[in-house]
Amino acid sequence: MMRAVVLAVLAIAVACGGAQRPATSTDDVTAVRSAWIRAFNARQLDPAIATFALDAVVLPITGGRIVSAAAIRNLYERIWDRLTPHIELTSHVIERSGALAYDSGEYVETVVSGVHAVTIAGGYVFVYRLEPSGWRIAEQVFTEATGAPDAGPRAR
Repeated sequence: MMRAVVLAVLAIAVACGGAQRPATSTDDVTAVRSAWIRAFNARQLDPAIATFALDAVVLPITGGRIVSAAAIRNLYERIWDRLTPHIELTSHVIERSGALAYDSGEYVETVVSGVHAVTIAGGYVFVYRLEPSGWRIAEQVFTEATGAPDAGPRAR
């Protein structure tokens, strides 16, 4: 009888989330990142902004803190009005657990202004959050590699 009670208590604890859930597939997170890259490189404002949460935060290499999808839209409009950027991301790790995920890696971005082009490189971290409408970018951080052979002068 005592053994049955102990087993029942353990079964209830596990069913109620007593054990930590393992990380789940990252395919849908990777799809959001890919959609952002395509839209950003094509300078498609609405699709690019659709990958962000409404309260998203971008920390660009120039410093500062851009808060909200509306502010990110404004940033992209200003950048794309003067420059044509093209970014490539190389992911080193993508982890997902529950309603949060992150992607960390390196980027290389070529920024064209008229006939001049500058290449910058560094590290990035994207934090994703699962919302009722699907996965969205909640935070996006870019750093600039200093002294890296591929990195040119800052363009932003």
